[in-house]
Amino acid sequence: MRWIEAMREEPGERRIGRLALRVAVLVALPALAALAVDLARPDGLPLVADTDYRNEILVPCPENPLEAKAVALADLPADFAGLTVVDARSQGEYLAGHVPHAISIPHRTLHTADAAFKAALAKDLEPLRGVPGAKILVCGDERTGSGRDFAAVLLDSGFSGVRYLAGGCAAWEAAGRQIERPATGAAAVKVVDLPADAKGLTIVDARFSRNFRRAHVPGALSIPYRMLSGPQDEKLAPLHGIPGASILVYGAADRGEGKDLAEILAANGWFGVRYIDGGFEAWEAAGRPVQGAESEAAP
Repeated sequence: MRWIEAMREEPGERRIGRLALRVAVLVALPALAALAVDLARPDGLPLVADTDYRNEILVPCPENPLEAKAVALADLPADFAGLTVVDARSQGEYLAGHVPHAISIPHRTLHTADAAFKAALAKDLEPLRGVPGAKILVCGDERTGSGRDFAAVLLDSGFSGVRYLAGGCAAWEAAGRQIERPATGAAAVKVVDLPADAKGLTIVDARFSRNFRRAHVPGALSIPYRMLSGPQDEKLAPLHGIPGASILVYGAADRGEGKDLAEILAANGWFGVRYIDGGFEAWEAAGRPVQGAESEAAP
């Protein structure tokens, strides 16, 4: 190329300077073009992050070096006789079905090890005070490791000898053992059975807020279920004073957080609350209106 041949004839320092300038131009042009395309898109990426991920995803978790012993269902006494069973899954999962007489103490995975967390943990552990660690069996969600992790928390809290069920609570149910399902009053409802405009309903989106921003049911409140610390969480404040029968919850079809949040609401005074069978996907598939960045970008 001519410009390369011309540079070879120039003095060394000048040649290096010209080469650096050309490299800078070659790097800057694609970047500026990408920026222009992004600004032209209605759903373009923000130049400055608009999400406080500290309260959604990037929340530091306390590390615990202790490791409790796993025990197989076959090695335990029938019906867990003589054991205090702790269900470390979310309250919604507990209400959906649990080992009979199990105590629900959800493992707080997204909290920092500050004074508030320690105070909440101490309150959570009150039902176990006086119970020998060797008599405690933790049952959790095998996918998230909540049983193993909460058993480690109990070890760190002085409950020596505590164990967790290998395979989690699902292992109990898979073995055909009895499952206790308390009646909470939360009921599934199909989209076809809902009024066209959902008039008179307070609609709650239980998905993560990033999913809500992409697309949601018009007028819905964003209350991410997996970010709730419990039924007293201040995020539920917008629902105070609203009858449960007027509340409709939905989540993602594959995660079931709509059902889980509805179960928690029904168990804590919002009687008659309902959740959409099939979640947001069912609403969208039925051709109902949606609102958000994705819907605004659609032709």
